[in-house]
Amino acid sequence: MKVYSFGIETVPAAGISAEDGILIIGSVRNENYKIMLLKLNYEEELEWFKLFGGKDDWEGHSIAKVNDGYLIGGAVEGIATPNGGKSWRAYLAKIDGNGNKIWERKYHILGNECVYSILPLEDGILLGGEASDDSKKGFFLMKTNENGEPLWFRTYDKWEDAVFGGIAMINDSIMLIGSSKNRNGWEIHLIRVDKEGDILEEKTLVNGVVFDVVSTEKGILLAGEHNERFYVAKLSEENEITWEKSFRNGAAIALESVKDAILVGGELNRKAVLVKISEEGEILWKKELWENGWVQVVKQGKDRLFVTGMVESEGKEYMGIEFLKEVKKLKR
Repeated sequence: MKVYSFGIETVPAAGISAEDGILIIGSVRNENYKIMLLKLNYEEELEWFKLFGGKDDWEGHSIAKVNDGYLIGGAVEGIATPNGGKSWRAYLAKIDGNGNKIWERKYHILGNECVYSILPLEDGILLGGEASDDSKKGFFLMKTNENGEPLWFRTYDKWEDAVFGGIAMINDSIMLIGSSKNRNGWEIHLIRVDKEGDILEEKTLVNGVVFDVVSTEKGILLAGEHNERFYVAKLSEENEITWEKSFRNGAAIALESVKDAILVGGELNRKAVLVKISEEGEILWKKELWENGWVQVVKQGKDRLFVTGMVESEGKEYMGIEFLKEVKKLKR
């Protein structure tokens, strides 16, 4: 494992595979938070590193590939606090393959918002994330044109607290999946909407928190935490849970759908872990990666797996990175 530090905190949030390497987005804190963007080649070398910032704090949370570059998203011009912060504006920018900014957009929705998911469409861009006012937190969807100019946006529900999981597309429907907290604890919700963002169906799936969502040809995968357990589930095309898998004392944080299975990264007993699960829900292997941390991003690269996450040491937080060519099966 290689460890990187670019400030007091170096926090990876999302990543994407390219033909010649891996791009990672996240945040770096020195005096203020700034958006971190970097590229590693498949020789495991750092090719370039960028910081984007301005007024107050900036955080990077999402990245997606488009034909002529990449889209990055997050929250900007806010004030970071231990419970999430305030006055954030949702953020979207387009960059080229060298990390140079082509354009950027900042959006006001309810007064405190962040882009956690970016889904390029044939006729625009779909953004999803959290939005809150002074009292409650909920979710939003926004559709923009290819230049990031808003076409429409919708907000959904308001709770005491909320965590956005992600967006998935099944047939002609958009699935927004996230978690809410009320007096009875956390619950995972699914909101199915049409192409204009109008609600077609709402349902509660299970108690817990969802951190990542991936759509496959056969359904939707969820990664999160359920009853203090590392939790992975698969939804059918009818939005019913077809199988669930879990381990004690942990959380599943990152998903990657590969040719024959599902890769899940997260944390178990304060150790970063990677788990491989078949499409039918059979646990194929589990690998411990490093102590005192967790996996935040899992991606299939050209000829190996790429894993990045957090490492805590002596009260500081670093970014840990591993490229895995072969993974041996561990005892379950």
